Amino acid sequence: ALGGIPPPPPQAAPTVYGNDPRELLNPEDSGSLPATLPNIQAAIRASGSIMFNLVAVYCLEYTIWPGLADRETLCAGKVWYTTMWMSYNVGVTLSRFSVSVFRIKRVWLLTLFQLCNVIGWFIEVYTGATRHAFPDSHGYYIMAVWMVLVGLCGGATYGNCMYLFNTQAGIPEGLRELGVNLGFLMSNIGITAATASFSLLDATIMEKSLLYPDGCPPGI
Repeated sequence: ALGGIPPPPPQAAPTVYGNDPRELLNPEDSGSLPATLPNIQAAIRASGSIMFNLVAVYCLEYTIWPGLADRETLCAGKVWYTTMWMSYNVGVTLSRFSVSVFRIKRVWLLTLFQLCNVIGWFIEVYTGATRHAFPDSHGYYIMAVWMVLVGLCGGATYGNCMYLFNTQAGIPEGLRELGVNLGFLMSNIGITAATASFSLLDATIMEKSLLYPDGCPPGI
């Protein structure tokens, strides 16, 4: 060393990801990586399937609540709309705790189940098969139970996706938090799109005069 001054310690090479998101060139760097374009691309390659299911279920979930729930309860008064909201939140709360008891690795099954819920709710809104099947609005009790299932599916997907983001093999430690943040960003876009779409649907193909051409039926 010149003049008795020791040379500075060597700098650790920054973490760089190649085409394989599992390729962690600096394993000792376990902190969250910044949201640069290469890191975002690597995070999507590593956890894209988790992101997709998180976004899809949230988008489907908000299609049912508040979108289809509003159309289903048009003639029922505000009390049933509020009941749907409460039922939805009961399901979400219960299922988010479920991940501490059991986990679902195949979260696409939850996405498929929520898609079936959306199809079923669309059919119900247009046909009124359940709400008209019983007198004195008793059909809405069945719809409220169904809304609990919608919330259960959404909350279970959230809980299990968060678990997978943090534990699934093949996701580099530095990309886990970035993957979660990207998932939330995309979910918010999906929620906004699903909610905003009903501003158009409510004024066109789901307008009250089309759903109830003869007006609100008696006994609801």
